Amino acid sequence: MTLSARLSAAFLFSLLSSHVAAQSLPNGALQVGTLSNQQLIQDAMLGVAAKVATLGCQQPESFQPYVLAMPQGSEGSRYWRELWVVQGCNSEFPVEIRFSEAGLGAANYTIE
Repeated sequence: MTLSARLSAAFLFSLLSSHVAAQSLPNGALQVGTLSNQQLIQDAMLGVAAKVATLGCQQPESFQPYVLAMPQGSEGSRYWRELWVVQGCNSEFPVEIRFSEAGLGAANYTIE
């Protein structure tokens, strides 16, 4: 991964909003926020920044995560879905992510 991609992802990660805009939830969303820990957010942000770049925005400004599906399965193999709505380049880019635990203390993500 290039340095600019890493910096873009780090910048986007730093902009995770701690406030919730007074807006309704996107279709299918259960709640505002993420179920991921800081490390998983940071890891997934790299993929999210890359996805948004392929959609034409090289400089995302902020993002708001939403939970689409609560965790299912047993501990160590749970899975859930989230929607991260990225704002930048005068547009919104919804990015759906599927998370899955890979044993205790580890997880993977797939950008949909």
